[in-house]
Amino acid sequence: MRINFNPGQVADIYFKRLKTTGEEGKKEGVAGSHLQKDAVEISDRARELQLYRARLKELPETRGELVAAVKKRLAEGTYRIDAERVAAGIIEEHRLDRRV
Repeated sequence: MRINFNPGQVADIYFKRLKTTGEEGKKEGVAGSHLQKDAVEISDRARELQLYRARLKELPETRGELVAAVKKRLAEGTYRIDAERVAAGIIEEHRLDRRV
C-alpha cells in the first residue's frame, strides 16, 4: 500500500484550519480562546540530561597536562600500560553505556 505524503499540503490544511478557527473566535467575541495551546513538559530526567550535556560541553576535548606527561614518559621509555586497568575501564564504560 502506498501513501502519498505532501508536507506542503499538510501545512496548507493546518494554516487554513487555524485561520478559520481564529476568525470564528473573533466573531464570537472570545478572540480564539477556545483554541488549544501547544505545550511541552520536560521530565526531571530530561532536565538532568540537559544539565549533564551542558557540563560536558564545558570540559576540554583533551587534558593537556596528561597528554604532555604521557608524551614525556613515552619519549623516556618509562611508559607502561596496565592491561588490567585498561580492561576494567573498558568494562566500566560498557556498563555505563548500557545504562543510558
